[in-house]
Amino acid sequence: MARVLVVDDDLACRALAALLVEHAGHSPTAVASVERALERLADSEVDVVLTDLNMPGRSGIDLLLLMRERRLATPVVVMTGSGDDALIARTIELGATSVLRKPYGTGELEAAVADALGRHSPSARRLTDAA
Repeated sequence: MARVLVVDDDLACRALAALLVEHAGHSPTAVASVERALERLADSEVDVVLTDLNMPGRSGIDLLLLMRERRLATPVVVMTGSGDDALIARTIELGATSVLRKPYGTGELEAAVADALGRHSPSARRLTDAA
């Protein structure tokens, strides 16, 4: 069971994502801001971050930048309703494992979390290190 941190300023979106994460057999923790996400990342083990891209104050891009700055290797899946392809490409450049376009389906969320976990498993890291 993976520990998934859900970051979204919209209560309904945050609750739905957490519910879908739980339905997929993982343990969700939901927060409403980048600041709260950084606190959680500092205080507890997190296997995957699932973050909204557009939030008031600090955005999902800011979270990716701050995680990089702090050398946090936790995989990040970005959720967005934005159609801005350049912005979405920027999230991938900054290390997001995938992008979910809202509205996304249960299967899409489950696959994105599984992919993020697979890319960052100890065996995946060993294979990458050996290359």
